[in-house]
Amino acid sequence: MAIQLNDNALTTLEAVKTFIGIPEDDVDEARDNTLIQLINAASAWLETQLGRKLGLHTYIQKCAGPGTQRLVLEHYPIISIEQIKSLTTGEIINGYDFDQDGEIGVVYREDGWTYQGHIGGLSRDYIAPRRYLEVKYDAGYVLPKDGTEENPSTLPADLEAVIWNMVAQQEAIIENDAAGLSAFSISDVSWTFDKNISETWQTIISKYRRW
Repeated sequence: MAIQLNDNALTTLEAVKTFIGIPEDDVDEARDNTLIQLINAASAWLETQLGRKLGLHTYIQKCAGPGTQRLVLEHYPIISIEQIKSLTTGEIINGYDFDQDGEIGVVYREDGWTYQGHIGGLSRDYIAPRRYLEVKYDAGYVLPKDGTEENPSTLPADLEAVIWNMVAQQEAIIENDAAGLSAFSISDVSWTFDKNISETWQTIISKYRRW
């Protein structure tokens, strides 16, 4: 039975086979199933390293007003914002943009995002923020498996290449008993390196973390 790519798969079987050097017309169901499992596992590992989902989705997020001009959303890059609403008053908030820092999930507003919270203690200081902002927005990348001629993939090529290299490395272990990973489990999606993670990979991953 053919195994399918997961929704969050960060590359395609065809791209991996090309990278490894397997001809496009060379079809081996057992081998291809293994490669797909490896793609799924490597994709989950990379998202864990980045701490976020990479595929394009619509999100509804409740946020606290930071009291500054920069509102930080959980998912990024921001593609569009349908609306930002105050749950306190029902007001639709305008006058913001994400042109400068939308790639790292920051929405800028010249007038600022007013802080609201609960007060307590003898000094009557704010002790807990109120999540009164509701943001409905689209964020993430069009993944390679979802790309079309009209709407091509927007996943950065260097992130996809990390997946190619991870799959190629493990495929070499399976085929040639090569060194590189001390343990791998498809079932629980774990990768354990017998040496430090490749500096090249780590540099690429660091580029796409917010901070």
